[in-house]
Amino acid sequence: MVVIACVLAVFGAGYFLGTNRSQTRELVGAWQVGDRVASVGVDGVWYGVRDSVAWIDAEGSMHEGGWPDCLGSVPATGRVVRFGAMDVTYPDGASGPAVVYVDCRS
Repeated sequence: MVVIACVLAVFGAGYFLGTNRSQTRELVGAWQVGDRVASVGVDGVWYGVRDSVAWIDAEGSMHEGGWPDCLGSVPATGRVVRFGAMDVTYPDGASGPAVVYVDCRS
């Protein structure tokens, strides 16, 4: 229980401090879904997720990881889903886009 409280406190503090400085872009695209992998292209940029990603379910509850319900469990194309992405820099100095959450709300 203490761990959950600490996680919520850190999340809340991070949210409060970063509210006006978030570099997360909210995007919408038609996903191509495979076996626990998915990709989506928006404005010439491709984004992908594998196995687990933070996501918001249809009722608005946040999940820290797992497979988003709205991406489904069977291969499919054309599932239009909102998601958040931001540019990240990797340890080797390369940078690129990363999906930080998938939003399954309508």
